[in-house]
Amino acid sequence: MGADNAPLSYRCSRCGNTFKVNPGNPNVCPICGFNCGPDKCRRLETSDEGY
Repeated sequence: MGADNAPLSYRCSRCGNTFKVNPGNPNVCPICGFNCGPDKCRRLETSDEGY
């Protein structure tokens, strides 16, 4: 279990963009349109703090 301020994200295997995982919805990269999934893209915990 991750920290409260570390939501789960995908790093796109095609373009490298990182975006928030939307459970129950298609996780399509907003930059290149690649359809990410647990077996296709790396899952990361990313900070949502505005540093």
